[in-house]
Amino acid sequence: MKYLRQILVYSMFIALVLIASVISVLAQASSTTASVTGEILDQQGAAISGVSVTAVNTSTNLKREIMTNNNGSYSFLDLPPGTYEINFMAEGFKTQSIKVTLDLGTIARVPVEMTLGKIDDVIEVKANELIQEDKTESSTNNTRDRIDALPINRRDFLDFSLTAARVRTDRVPAQGAAASSGLSFNAQTARQNNVTIDGLDNNDIASGSVRSTFSQDAVQEFQVVSDSYSAEFGRAIGGVVNIVTRGGGNQFTGNLFFFDRNDSTSARNAFASVNPEYKQYQFGSLLSGPIKKDRAFFFLSFERRSIKQNNIIAITDSTIASIRSQGFTINNGPRPFSIDSTTFLARADFRLTPNDNLYVRYNYGGSYNGAFEPFDDGLTAETSAGLQRLTDKSLAINNSFLSTRFNLVNESRFLYTQRDQTIDPVDPGPLVKLVAPEGGLTFGRGAFLPQPRSQRITQFIDNVSMTRGNNQIKFGIDFLHIETPKLEVPIFGGGLALFAPIDFAALANTPGLPFFTGLQTFDPNLRTPQQLAFLQLLSSVAPQRFPGFPANVPFAQIALPQAYIQGFLGKSAEVPSTLFSSFVQDDIRLRPNLLLKLGLRYDINRVRFVPDNNGNFSPRVAISYHPKKLEKLTLRGTYGLFFGVEPLPGPALVVQTTSSASLKLAVVPFPFAVLPYSQPGHHLPESTEPPPGLFVPQLSQTYQFDPNIKNNYTQQVSAGFDYLIGKNMVFSATYDFVRGIKLFAQRNINPIVRPILGDPVTSALTGRPDTNRGDVIQFESSFDSYYHGLTLSLARRFTNHIGVLAHYTFSKAIDDYIDFRTDLEEGVAVDPLKPRLERALSLQDVRNRFNLSGIWDLSYTKNRFLTGFQLSTIVNLESGRPYNLLAGVDLNMNGDNQPPGDRPLIGGTTIGRNLGILPGFAGVDLRLTRTVSFKEHIKIQGIVDAFNVFNRVNINKIDRIFPPDANLNFQLPPVENGRFIAPPSRYRSAFAPRQIQFGFRISF
Repeated sequence: MKYLRQILVYSMFIALVLIASVISVLAQASSTTASVTGEILDQQGAAISGVSVTAVNTSTNLKREIMTNNNGSYSFLDLPPGTYEINFMAEGFKTQSIKVTLDLGTIARVPVEMTLGKIDDVIEVKANELIQEDKTESSTNNTRDRIDALPINRRDFLDFSLTAARVRTDRVPAQGAAASSGLSFNAQTARQNNVTIDGLDNNDIASGSVRSTFSQDAVQEFQVVSDSYSAEFGRAIGGVVNIVTRGGGNQFTGNLFFFDRNDSTSARNAFASVNPEYKQYQFGSLLSGPIKKDRAFFFLSFERRSIKQNNIIAITDSTIASIRSQGFTINNGPRPFSIDSTTFLARADFRLTPNDNLYVRYNYGGSYNGAFEPFDDGLTAETSAGLQRLTDKSLAINNSFLSTRFNLVNESRFLYTQRDQTIDPVDPGPLVKLVAPEGGLTFGRGAFLPQPRSQRITQFIDNVSMTRGNNQIKFGIDFLHIETPKLEVPIFGGGLALFAPIDFAALANTPGLPFFTGLQTFDPNLRTPQQLAFLQLLSSVAPQRFPGFPANVPFAQIALPQAYIQGFLGKSAEVPSTLFSSFVQDDIRLRPNLLLKLGLRYDINRVRFVPDNNGNFSPRVAISYHPKKLEKLTLRGTYGLFFGVEPLPGPALVVQTTSSASLKLAVVPFPFAVLPYSQPGHHLPESTEPPPGLFVPQLSQTYQFDPNIKNNYTQQVSAGFDYLIGKNMVFSATYDFVRGIKLFAQRNINPIVRPILGDPVTSALTGRPDTNRGDVIQFESSFDSYYHGLTLSLARRFTNHIGVLAHYTFSKAIDDYIDFRTDLEEGVAVDPLKPRLERALSLQDVRNRFNLSGIWDLSYTKNRFLTGFQLSTIVNLESGRPYNLLAGVDLNMNGDNQPPGDRPLIGGTTIGRNLGILPGFAGVDLRLTRTVSFKEHIKIQGIVDAFNVFNRVNINKIDRIFPPDANLNFQLPPVENGRFIAPPSRYRSAFAPRQIQFGFRISF
């Protein structure tokens, strides 16, 4: 009840603000619609009132009619994206007719100058020539012409987002069960974007990824907003992707399509000695049309994708032999796996009355992924893969009601989703991390497997748009509730064994003791006579040196893990979440050439086990100005706060490690680590409780929330200009500053700060700030980031056979964290109690990026051999990204002994974080299409796609571990401009080589 009262109080407050001030922001028209506004003047420049303005959708005959007010202005709010014919009629003036195409989320300005004459005289104006957009946000619209024409790999329409400025692929290591959205906006985390379908949530809050999507043929249009989005949009510190599904029209339309590619048309992977098997096909269809002309319509879409491919394991034969000698089944070279998905979408639109429209959408997604826990870095074996099975079903309802009396539009949306996912391990365990000569290897059961996860999502949204004088006003509420009847986050259920170099001389502070490589600690067959003699001696003295250690443990004949960890999970965690937001916004036309946008948003999140907060207000302001003497120039500037939503694994881990009969993580250091690893199968039996005596609080790992945790947010500042070149091309320059504040991640707040040489057990028991606990992983909002970017863009709408979007961004990104996952936190090598020491270039930093996407219709030429041909391309060029150099061992003995361990030393000083630089990326994708028409409405298209057409080897992963030798020397790569260049000998995997795909489409 307390939460309900808070929500009601803040809702009433915002409502009072609306009534009192009628001020808000409308940077975009809406997440699902577009708007048209303008002024009607006579030839002397005087406003004409009482003009009848009618907008008719050319596909569905949806009709809206309004009258201009005293200052001659008009506004159509919340029109579905599409092509409209707008007619202007006034007594004593010639009727004027304009065709315009309205893009999603935009406000099109269509000013009109009417001439004297008979009302029956009609003047037709060419489509889109008069459109001006008062746009202040950084956004890119992907319309049907781009969706149909551009070469998008695997037809994943979210990849269109990468053609927008300041959107990059996420470079945090691929994470399978804890996957992100894969899209980093302005170098922010890829876990805190907001992807919506028809204005409704489509995010997996469990990890910050995207829920199941559908065929790109079912997309009417989608908009990618990089920053400065309006108050209607929230729950994101990164970017927003608005997707609108297609509906039917008055004409029956449909298509059938098929695409195929295989290894015979693909180049060989640079890390494979042979060209392994590769087969991929996609097929599908759509059908749409009227149920009753002008009143009811339907749309159906289906798509199936099947892939059989191989990842290349680059582990050497000698290391494979050592691993097999210890009882593990592992292979190198090409390793096969498959991916399958099926999607279906059905939508029905109904015109209940001339002013009341309703549509219902159902979509289904089912998939299987044999490499969901990825093993694509060359040094991770297929035994670490996870097998994902997923079903995702959603029902959405949208009602839009127009009140002509009050000149307002009320839009209500409802969503219910059932999402069920299981991710099963390939191997029973344990997970082994091993520092070998070729790098840091991983094999065995995945760290977070098995992982069943179920979600039930309910959402209700109600928005109101209206025009009052010079104010275009919008306000609304959004209620989202997520139940998790099954959410398990197991950690190392099959055990984790860590093998890294051990320098016993340094460990015991006794000169002359032997040094073991990581492979020698793992495989007893590789040890030297000196090492074997020392281990025999260690067997005799260990019971006296380490109280409680058993006698006669044959160290010389067994593996020597540096540490062993195993989790024992009791019950699953239910983490229900309720997210509420409300907003109020206004578009204030101060002058015909000056637009002021002000807005306020309120968000409150209630997630079980997360400390409560009072919610957050997000003020936003923007301005757009057209100088009268430079009508083609638009100046714009914005500022705003943008709050995110933290993913659920944090709360799940907290409850699992702090409640009884739940997750217990037993951490066993050397030499005791050899005991559980020597058990059958190299791990302890799986159970809900650890064996008696194994779980020692000081040797365990628990999770908690900072009691003063705050919601993370970004401050975003943007300034720039747009200049219209001709009638269809715009040049833009934009500077963006994004400051990430109170960012969500985790760190160990109870590390070993008083290590005892030669005695890691006693160090762990007595050397921590809190000697009653072990590692305490705290989720907190104490991290930050900085991003500066200058973007130059050139955009040309697809008219006269050519469409182009090109942009270049020069930027710099700095942060002091990686992610919320413990196994990815490499950035605390200096001192986890001082996270600010880790401030460095972000993994998302891309200093230079150029992207071009274009369409060229060759049919306009007089050459008859080019009739029906269309060429399109996506070009992406990026400078190298940072990488973190690692030592593979715990040099400062603070307890983070898991490979990759600390960073290397130079002159006894730890080097900085992310000081390496990877090779750059260059990719060119091409599509050639030939269209042949039969009769009037039947078309057959032949399609050839070439991805990475020049077969460039773009390095994906490298071996980043540079272990010390017996003298604590590090063989580091060469330095150029203060950065460690990745040497070719360290390359381990590459992005896909050239692949050629053939397809056809039959449309009617």
